[in-house]
Amino acid sequence: MRMTARRRKLVVSSCVVASVVVALWWRGVSVPTRERRGDAAPVENTPAANRPTLWLLAIGVSRYKEADIALQFADADARAMAAALEQQGRGPIYREAKTLVLTNEEVTRESILGGIERFLGQAGPDDVAAIFLAGHGAQDRATGTYYFLPYPANGSNLLTDGLRMSDFDEMIRVLRRNVRRVVVMLDTCHSGALRLASARAVASADDLAVQVSLAEGLFLLAATKPGEDSTETPELAHGAFTYSLLQGLSGDADADGDGLLSVSELFGYVASHVPRLTEGRQHPYHKSEGTDLAFAAVTHSAEAAEPAPPPSTVRPLNEPVATLIPNAIAVMEFRNLRRDAEHEWIGQALRAALDTELTKVRVLRVLSPDLIDRKRAEGLDDLRTARQLGISKLLTGTFAVIGETIRIDASIVDAASGVHQGSDSVQGQMAEFFDLEKKLVLNILRRLTIDVSPSEKESIEAETNTTVNAYRLLLQAEGLADESAVPTPKRTASGARTKSRGAKLGPQSRSDSFWGVAHAQEPTDTDAEVHQFLEAYRRAHEQKDVDALAKMYVTFSARQRDGLRAYLDNADQLTVAVEDVTITPTDTGVTVSFTRRDRFIDKATGKPARLEVHLTKTLVREDGAWKIAGGR
Repeated sequence: MRMTARRRKLVVSSCVVASVVVALWWRGVSVPTRERRGDAAPVENTPAANRPTLWLLAIGVSRYKEADIALQFADADARAMAAALEQQGRGPIYREAKTLVLTNEEVTRESILGGIERFLGQAGPDDVAAIFLAGHGAQDRATGTYYFLPYPANGSNLLTDGLRMSDFDEMIRVLRRNVRRVVVMLDTCHSGALRLASARAVASADDLAVQVSLAEGLFLLAATKPGEDSTETPELAHGAFTYSLLQGLSGDADADGDGLLSVSELFGYVASHVPRLTEGRQHPYHKSEGTDLAFAAVTHSAEAAEPAPPPSTVRPLNEPVATLIPNAIAVMEFRNLRRDAEHEWIGQALRAALDTELTKVRVLRVLSPDLIDRKRAEGLDDLRTARQLGISKLLTGTFAVIGETIRIDASIVDAASGVHQGSDSVQGQMAEFFDLEKKLVLNILRRLTIDVSPSEKESIEAETNTTVNAYRLLLQAEGLADESAVPTPKRTASGARTKSRGAKLGPQSRSDSFWGVAHAQEPTDTDAEVHQFLEAYRRAHEQKDVDALAKMYVTFSARQRDGLRAYLDNADQLTVAVEDVTITPTDTGVTVSFTRRDRFIDKATGKPARLEVHLTKTLVREDGAWKIAGGR
């Protein structure tokens, strides 16, 4: 049923459900096999004595010693999660389930670490150890350290009473020495609603999850995208995310009806359910490393009553969907989890770099960031934009820079359903930026089950031998990292695309705002003029003529000019190639897409370097000459 205006007022922002990390580390542990006998329930083939035990430490703090920072349902969420997973005992997956629940006053730094060491430490190598942790998170401004807040903690005593996430991570490492599979559910504040009295502390959000170490088989389930508020609903007596998890564990998430609930099935259900519960304000996301896992067993009864729909005013995403093009993909923004202005440009750099690498794979149809952004400028969200353009997959993600280390998390989203179908993460030094993004691309291609030819793989893995700062300057010079870039005009549906002779004609060829069949056509006068323009653009770069390049733009910002000059000053013996040109007529001019390949001696390193970027630019007529109207 729909939520009335009076009932909507009962939905409040909260920190209780904001980030859930499900981290599963395993080393070749087999999942019990099941088989069907006609329409009968699944039959377990593994003897009960050989099944693992599920161990759960559930922790939730709603009532704090400092009453002003109280939550509503963190303790209830912990108890409910324990009750739900206790039902897995003596089932088809686990021999038994053992739980220890700590809430409110029982939750201290010592009791959390002691519970991991003494309770979960009893688990055997083949068992599953799980932790559910719900409550507030905070960061010490002075040290940058992240904390989970037990009952006695507040903004003034984080050092003595808060649980450092680095200590939590260390205990998980110790636990993993004896237990092959460890599941961690970290449910902390993203919204910033926490108000701490001390000026040293700030409500913490996204970086708590970053503190948990990567490992093979990692699954990350987050209750919200960065920057969103989580919600608590009194009528549900739970946070929206935990309520959806519980509904999923009750059987609603078993999409294929096989009686086994995998992590991906559970998240797919939660990903579509939470936005409906929160009127579109909250959108879970996840990432994973490793093979999907059968996490819980569920039962289905044909006579069971259909559960009443939860309160919501959100209409399901059931609008007509255009035919989606197989292997059509678009790279979206990569959000900066730490929101530090110094590194905001990296999100744009990642988007450009991943887009460029994916265009090297012939079986993919990659829609340029500029063209999808123009469609989104009409007020559509990412999924509706993708559906209208026929894109079947979206690649999105986050990144965080801590000191000299960068961590990048990418997620594959199915445009038709909105479900996150897979993800991957890389982490390393900022100096390894190009190696990391190339590794991430190849990992994503494997998750997409895309066959990459040896030559394509070699092209993706090719050395750059330059610094990430040089790439930043290149993007800034091209207007990709310049907030003052002018939006590009919108094309009409009737514009016919042409391919220039000598450009690649494979499936990887880009279209504009509407997908269509690429046809080779005879060059027009406009095509010849555009090629002349691109040749002048290429030559001006090699000659390092900043003034000539500036005149090629309708608007050329001071920041863009500075970035161009700095890039050219760093690039000795610069040669520029413009390849794979695609020309698309628009209602105001043409859109031209091409790959730019620069080779030079990097002054910063003294080494031969190469940089590639796939660009899409809108050209318009001004005073009888073609000029770049902004965009990529």
